[in-house]
Parts: sequence; structure tokens; C-alpha cells
Amino acid sequence: MRSTKRNNKNKVAVIVFALILAFLVAGATMAWLTKTSTLSNTFTVGSFTTPTTDPTDPTETISIDGNLYEPSWDSTEEHKLLPSATFDKDPYVGIGAGSEDAAVYVNVENNFSNKVYFTINSGWAPVSGCTTAGAASGTYTSGLFKYTAGLTGDEDDDVWTSTPLFSEIVVADDAEDTDFEVGAGNDTEIVVSSFIHQAKDSSGTAISSTTIDNAAKDAFNYT
Repeated sequence: MRSTKRNNKNKVAVIVFALILAFLVAGATMAWLTKTSTLSNTFTVGSFTTPTTDPTDPTETISIDGNLYEPSWDSTEEHKLLPSATFDKDPYVGIGAGSEDAAVYVNVENNFSNKVYFTINSGWAPVSGCTTAGAASGTYTSGLFKYTAGLTGDEDDDVWTSTPLFSEIVVADDAEDTDFEVGAGNDTEIVVSSFIHQAKDSSGTAISSTTIDNAAKDAFNYT
């Protein structure tokens, strides 16, 4: 009788062990259904490219570093400040093919007195509170100026301001030696700098002119 019970227990133990072994084997070899999906999205980058054509003659190729160009300025000539002198100087601003629409500004830094001045051309306007008047009526010695129309980018062509900010630098007839003196640390030069700002947001809506004006002021440290 005891022998029969022992045999039955042994049989149960063998069955349980076999079930455990089968479960372990099944767990070790079981394959789960899986799936991986991937989407690769390509983005283009908005930018302002450098123009390569002359603003006064698109058939002429130029090489410039940036977006500011003065066709009439000859850096090989001497530009001596004397009373009643005038100097051809015509800063155009351009964007290259494929550029975004742009708001355009030019800043002029003049270390001389107000007897050295310029007259801005049609299509440009002074930024309020950021200019210094020249000695002659309606002229400026320095300051920040905006191209009122802005520039609309073109996929295939360069786009330039239709006119330069000004066409010449003028020295007043009554200028004296002291008008050509500059303070310690200042160079005897007139520095012209351009600032280009994205004109529209990602949805194609025009960015506030106040927002862009403030960015231009910040760029040239106007308070």
C-alpha cells in the first residue's frame, strides 16, 4: 500500500517537473509579434544669400562679402576732406537668389562733424530717434535708415534696393579743420553697415514693423 502511494507521488512529481520544464522551454523560445515604423522628414533652411550681380547692371557679375555694395566707391582713390568736396558713395543692399523676404536697414557711423553729410534717396526713411542731422537742411551726418519697400525674395535672381541709401558724401563749403578732427580712438572714416531681417513669420504673416525696428536698433546699440 505504501509502495503504491510512493509511486503515485513519484508520478505526480515527474508530471509537475515535466510541466515546469515545458513552460520554461516555451518561455525561452516564444516569439512575440513586433513591428517598427520610421518617418524621415526633410527640412529646408530659410536664409539670406549673397547677391552676385551689380545692382546697376544685372548682366555684370560682382564679388562681395555680405549684402552691401557701393558701385561708385573706388577704394584705390584718395578721398581727401576739403571744404565743398563731394565723394561718390552709393550703398545698395541686396539679397541673393532663394532668399527670404527681407526688411532692410542701413546704419551710418560718421566720426566727423555735421559739416560732413549726405542726403537720403527716395525709398528710404530715417528711423525715429536714431539719426543725427547734417549742417544743411534735410541732410544727415549719421544714423539708422530703413528701406521702406523691403525686398521680396526671388528663387532665381538677386534682388537689390532700387536706390542706394545716398549717392554722395558732401563737405560743407564753410567746413574748417576742426570739423575733420575726430576724438581719441576714433578712425577717420565713415562706416556703413547693413541689417537684414526676416519680413514674414513661418505662416507667411508680416512681422510687426515695431518688432523689426527694435531688432535693428538693438543690432546697432540704439537705446
